[in-house]
Amino acid sequence: MRTTLRRTGWIALAVVALIAVCYLFVDRPVAEAALTLRDTAWHTVAKALSQTANHLFFNVLVAAGLIIGSVDGLINGLTNRSRSLLYLCLTVASAMLIGDVFKEFFGRARPPLLFTKDVYGFFPLTGGDMHSSFPSGHTLRIFSSMTALGLILPRLRVPVLTLAGVVGVSRVLALRHYPSDVLFGAFIGVTVALWGWSLLHPDNSRS
Repeated sequence: MRTTLRRTGWIALAVVALIAVCYLFVDRPVAEAALTLRDTAWHTVAKALSQTANHLFFNVLVAAGLIIGSVDGLINGLTNRSRSLLYLCLTVASAMLIGDVFKEFFGRARPPLLFTKDVYGFFPLTGGDMHSSFPSGHTLRIFSSMTALGLILPRLRVPVLTLAGVVGVSRVLALRHYPSDVLFGAFIGVTVALWGWSLLHPDNSRS
């Protein structure tokens, strides 16, 4: 577990540096480029893809999974099936909770505020949907769930993580997030999934 924490620390430093670079040099020009696609099929497809990580949809899935996994565990004992389902659902729920806290704390303005009012940046504890861009909730939901699923079923790892990446990109094309929002959301989702997996399989994470 200590090895996992050390790796996470180094990766976190790299992610912070990338976020800073994106904020200063990448986010605005990419958002402005995405705006030029607003009336094209790219924007329509991006909005549709984003729905695969819809907040309500995931809430329902996580709640149902927790109930089913718990009942299965109580009736049949904690089998691999019930452990995997509970791990998957708790991973997503934890990532969503962490993401909500960061969204509220950082209060980053969404791209539409840049386009309509030239508002760009972080406004801590401002509240409201238009100041909840960082991190991307859709991205952390899809990355936490797909990373967990890839750990449970390794043969699916490449396609499910590819899907997660596509959904993350779609949030920028849908004009709801900046690239650094997506990067931070992906980091949270992957980290929560890996930490949970390490806790369940401590023998694989000992230094």
